[in-house]
Amino acid sequence: MKKIAFFDRDGVINKKAEEHQYITSVENFIWNDGIFDLMRRLQNLGFEIIIITNQRGIARKIMTEKDLNIIHKYMEDTLKQKGIDILEILFCPHEENSCECRKPKPGLINQAREKYSVNMESSILISDSQKDTEMGMKAGLKCSLFIPSDRLDIAMKILDTLSL
Repeated sequence: MKKIAFFDRDGVINKKAEEHQYITSVENFIWNDGIFDLMRRLQNLGFEIIIITNQRGIARKIMTEKDLNIIHKYMEDTLKQKGIDILEILFCPHEENSCECRKPKPGLINQAREKYSVNMESSILISDSQKDTEMGMKAGLKCSLFIPSDRLDIAMKILDTLSL
């Protein structure tokens, strides 16, 4: 069984877009300070990394799935160059209240659990959404870390206190 560190994308891995805006291209994708160190640290602790993200811009036709794939390919390539391997990026392209995969519903975590035989009691979630962290706990993860957007220094301090 796999030990997974689930990462929320926008606000944790990259800077969030302005309210009612979306990250629609690589040019809009700005890495958060400290993300590479945080991911490397968890990888060194034996975690595999899965990124989970809502991408409602697709449902609203602000971007296409092809646009999203270009961003995610850039993200994976950059992380690989930094020595970080991503097991998978799971995303919900739907509008609110139209599916089971849109966070804070646990559909993306459930998909990962079924596909990768995730050890939920050893896995964690890092998100800048309180509702998402509550979802992680309800899904049975060992812990869900809430961090304010773009404040990965807080996540590193919390990790220092946990026995992972």
